[in-house]
Amino acid sequence: MACEKRDDTTPIALVEANSAPYALNENSCCPSAPPYSCQTPPTPVETVCVVSQPPVIVTGLFMDKPTATICPSCRQPITTETVHKPGKLTFLLCSAMCCFGCNFGCCFVPFFMKRFKDVEHYCPSCRFHIYRYNRL
Repeated sequence: MACEKRDDTTPIALVEANSAPYALNENSCCPSAPPYSCQTPPTPVETVCVVSQPPVIVTGLFMDKPTATICPSCRQPITTETVHKPGKLTFLLCSAMCCFGCNFGCCFVPFFMKRFKDVEHYCPSCRFHIYRYNRL
């Protein structure tokens, strides 16, 4: 099959600029549609000023205790709030205790002790998550 060249040009109807845009048709009581033009309307130009702030480097020793630092979100000097959540060490200890015969509920002890859980540090004012201290 040979390549055929097609001429897909569509005729453009020209409308006079002085004609009434909503003139009534002869056989109808409704106004006709307004004429369309091929020109795009001018777009308004907006000036946007972007002010970049230098990044905040979070410093401090994040362990299992609250730490004094600067929040990267609200940029306030804060002392972090800590939340203890189960992590890899918690599940590893639970499965090890279950394998060694602590099947009657003793294997769930790591889920109730804070020293076996991971610690998440949050900003007290804006609740931004700052750091997660993993035990394992």
